Amino acid sequence: MNPYHQSNQKRWEAAASNWKAMHDRRGTWRNCVDSPELVFVTEELKYFQHIRGKRVAVLGSGDNLAVFALAGLGAQVTSVDISHQQLDIAAARAKELNLNIRFVPSDVCRLEALENDHFDLVYTGGHVAVWVAELEQYYREAVRILKLGGIFMVNEYHPFRRIWRDGTDKLEVAYDYYDRGPFVFKYTDDILSREDGGLASYEFHWTVSDFIQAILKAGCELIDTAEFGEHVGDWEGAPMHGLPECLLLVGRKRPGD
Repeated sequence: MNPYHQSNQKRWEAAASNWKAMHDRRGTWRNCVDSPELVFVTEELKYFQHIRGKRVAVLGSGDNLAVFALAGLGAQVTSVDISHQQLDIAAARAKELNLNIRFVPSDVCRLEALENDHFDLVYTGGHVAVWVAELEQYYREAVRILKLGGIFMVNEYHPFRRIWRDGTDKLEVAYDYYDRGPFVFKYTDDILSREDGGLASYEFHWTVSDFIQAILKAGCELIDTAEFGEHVGDWEGAPMHGLPECLLLVGRKRPGD
């Protein structure tokens, strides 16, 4: 594991209990099993209409909301995350919900535990790529474990939202859009706090074209794209109303890859 990922893993392990407490207050992890629309948007759900019985891998599963929602739709789900603590919490919740889910602790760039050409769909969503130093390696691994003709779905926080300065009443550029980083921040064990702390976190600001090129180079044809969402969270720290919140890219594994 590279040192950036090791540091990010340490931060997520430390933050797991606070992240759990937040989701326990919200309760979405219980409700999304029967109401997948709490997790997925219409643009994603249309690809899950025939997901029952299919093999699905969720990479960078984090809070595992996507995992529980897909399991509720009848998929055979494998959950992969770098944080052992996050997976332990998810496994306990899955037992409570009576869901049969495979949990695999792993760096998403090193998926040796998962078989070639095995999954019908590989999903990664939320804020995953920002913590990953090797985007092309990450997507190569995702497509390696995907069956021929299988779907690779990426739903990421929109890159346009990563360039702005915190704590301003107007949009002011803090990071060059083309500067991928790494950017290092020192945080506390509260994952939503912007306070300085002793836990180093490394971020990588990939561009829209980086995501597209990584999917194509991994061996997929791009079959769908969408930009959507307008919500601005308190944690974002800048008035980003009017900017797209999410970027959705859907690839299909090509023959010969």
